[in-house]
Amino acid sequence: MKSFTTKIMALGLTAIMLTGAVTACKTTKTGGASEMNAQTKQEQAAEANSGKQIAGGWTIPESHEVTEEHKKYYKAACSKYDGTGSGHEPVALLATQVVNGTNYCFYCISNAKSSSGPLSPVIVYVNVKPSGEADFIKTDRDILPGTGEQLPGGWQNAEDYKITDEVKKIIEKASATLTGATYEPVAYIGSQVVSGKNHYILCKMTPSVKELNGAASYVFVTVYENLEGKCEITNTTDYKLGI
Repeated sequence: MKSFTTKIMALGLTAIMLTGAVTACKTTKTGGASEMNAQTKQEQAAEANSGKQIAGGWTIPESHEVTEEHKKYYKAACSKYDGTGSGHEPVALLATQVVNGTNYCFYCISNAKSSSGPLSPVIVYVNVKPSGEADFIKTDRDILPGTGEQLPGGWQNAEDYKITDEVKKIIEKASATLTGATYEPVAYIGSQVVSGKNHYILCKMTPSVKELNGAASYVFVTVYENLEGKCEITNTTDYKLGI
């Protein structure tokens, strides 16, 4: 009888221990779910905050690299039309916009040259549907000041759009005394020989004022470089993304 009672007590103790273990397991799982929910909310909040960096629904990327996939979409879109970007190639991704698919904004340089030098660069917008079909939207031309014609003493399209160390130094020297924003050169557009030299550069401008939420935008920056190498920004023109 004693042995039977001992067994009953042992079974009861085992049951209690198992119940406790199951309860602890449930508690752990519940805690894990709470942590995951909290993490998801944080991620959603971060995504919502990142939306403040978007103007008009357009997102300006950290990297302006044009991938092979971008080039494929661009070629497919522009091949459907004549004179609307097919004579250019995309060299910098400026922005994207999520719509029915995705809109892309590219800075593009000409594939051809005239007797007076490189043809004018353009900014081209294309749409890529969820199916992968690409369509041309529009082209912004005449990016250089004035008529964009290659005239003696006038603005000349750049032989090379790439941002060299020299171009970086020009922007750094010109913006050294400015406050409230930083300028990141994206593409060298053209130049003009005067008493010294004018430079025309497409830049990504990021405000450093917290109240502006750090929203980036694009500006065409004119920099005057005198004969001694001193640089100053003489004009800025906002570029408004949009179709």
